[in-house]
Amino acid sequence: MDGELICNYKKCRKRLNSFAWVTSCSHIFCDDDGGREFNKSYTCPACENTLSGKFDIIRIDLQPNEQYRSMVLAGQKPETIMEICTRALSFWTYQAHQERTYQEYVASKAKERAVQLEQYYEQIVSHTQRELTSLKTQLSASKKELESTKMKHSEISDKLMERNRQYQKLQSLYDAMRRKCITPMSFEGNSGDATPTLTPKHRKRIPSQSFTMPLSSGDDILRQPNQGDHVQQRKPTNSPPERDFVLRPNSTPTVGECSNHAEKSRFSLNFKTSR
Repeated sequence: MDGELICNYKKCRKRLNSFAWVTSCSHIFCDDDGGREFNKSYTCPACENTLSGKFDIIRIDLQPNEQYRSMVLAGQKPETIMEICTRALSFWTYQAHQERTYQEYVASKAKERAVQLEQYYEQIVSHTQRELTSLKTQLSASKKELESTKMKHSEISDKLMERNRQYQKLQSLYDAMRRKCITPMSFEGNSGDATPTLTPKHRKRIPSQSFTMPLSSGDDILRQPNQGDHVQQRKPTNSPPERDFVLRPNSTPTVGECSNHAEKSRFSLNFKTSR
């Protein structure tokens, strides 16, 4: 303590060097805390002991002058002086013992805190080491997987290049065969009518009949029955309707209509029948 007393108020604990408040229960307080607490009640802030006596609380000067020192115990008997000094030394010894106990308590708490922190950080270090080991294992596994993936990628790339070469070769063969198969006859067959050309063999299989019928005037139509009076009527047969078709007579068109429709005086009908 270096010969200095410390305020016994728990929230203060500052060193005392001027005025202080001393109690009969051997506690001392600074001037600020003692004045504030003792103005509220006559109870010790440290041990909560009731201080009801006249001299249970006194305010002292920790640095008395020479006149006070020479007169404070003057006239007292040696026994009284020794008793006063003994009680004063006991007060100081109690304060020193109390301060040492408090410091030991603080030190023990600090050691416990240090041990707890040491255990906590040891756990953190061990957990970090385990994680680091796990990450190293994962890294090595990832490297192996990367190497295998690279090998597979190279193999697939080689196969793809080989397939591309085969495709190019087949494409070139296909183009060559296509150029060989293209002839002028195919262009002639495709350049004309959209109807596909038939070979002579197919033409024999699908016979067709076509005829052209002129559009004549009414006199020509009326003359046709006279020319065919001697023709005997044929018996009905099971022939297609195209063979039994008969053009019926119509009224003779006028001169204006003939002149307006001169270009349409004739038409052609194509009928195809199959047997």
